[in-house]
Amino acid sequence: MITVDHLESSRSSMTNNQNEGFDFTDPVGTWRTFRDANLDAWAKGMATMVNTETFSKALGIQLDTMLAASAPMQKAMNQYMEAYLKQANLPSRSEVVSLAQRMTNIEMRLDDMDARLDEILAALRALATPATEAAEDAQAAESSTESDSAPKPAARRTRRTTSE
Repeated sequence: MITVDHLESSRSSMTNNQNEGFDFTDPVGTWRTFRDANLDAWAKGMATMVNTETFSKALGIQLDTMLAASAPMQKAMNQYMEAYLKQANLPSRSEVVSLAQRMTNIEMRLDDMDARLDEILAALRALATPATEAAEDAQAAESSTESDSAPKPAARRTRRTTSE
């Protein structure tokens, strides 16, 4: 039979076990503690191994070997892909790159033509400004001589209407 004293004593033993870091009543917590300690140990060991010059040289040699071994496979894959794209009437990577280069060249030429056109317009405006000023001066001189010799028309009267 379970008594109140028994429950209180079991509760106090559980808190004592938790304070010590190990709890017999929590098997998942025990496993978690073991896992964390194991992962920490592996992380420290791997960090010291990876940060050595020997490891980096070995890894570099391995990567070079893998790239050299995969080069023929990559070349064959590119040939197969180009053949498939040609059969499917789709552009290959080299054709898209060539088209992009041509478009860039066209854009640069258009920018150059735009700059040249701006220069030509500025030169035309500079040439037209003195000629326009001379023409305006000549017109002003003609209108002043005409106004002196010709009689001025009478001013017209306008009728005002008042609204009430």
